[in-house]
Amino acid sequence: MGYFDGLTSGNFKIARDGGKLYYPWGYWGRGYAISEQDDARLRRQLKIYHAVSLVLIIATASTGHFVVMAALTAALMVFYALWSWHLTAGMQATDERLSFHASLVSQARAYGAGTLWLLEIIAILFVVSFAFMLVRDVADWPLGLFGIVFFGLCAAVGGYQLVLRRRATLNVS
Repeated sequence: MGYFDGLTSGNFKIARDGGKLYYPWGYWGRGYAISEQDDARLRRQLKIYHAVSLVLIIATASTGHFVVMAALTAALMVFYALWSWHLTAGMQATDERLSFHASLVSQARAYGAGTLWLLEIIAILFVVSFAFMLVRDVADWPLGLFGIVFFGLCAAVGGYQLVLRRRATLNVS
């Protein structure tokens, strides 16, 4: 599976009764019971949303217009909130919660080991790059520190997902 499959899998869960559940806000929000058809449709739509959002944000960031990028990011978040509200309007809510751990396990399984290792290496390279920037030009310390903290957290989560994936693989075997 690809990157966007892993990214979206954290919004879905198999219920205790075997049904499918959708969590538009991940472990922060409530879940909704969905059919098999809704599951496939929502996964596809979320992948498209994430892919388009990523391309738009990267394209805007590459121009150096960070205020425009922040405004675009805010607009994409508002769009997602309205879209999620519209999608879940007729769905049956569930009391079953999605834990942070369960969300990470689901993503770790969906990403695949190769993708997780690639993301881990990229995150570590970004940490090193921002540390180099911090040492080289102290005037850019806010950006350097932000990059180190952000990508350091990404590397920590990625490393944890590698451990979770390994444990899940060993438990299945």
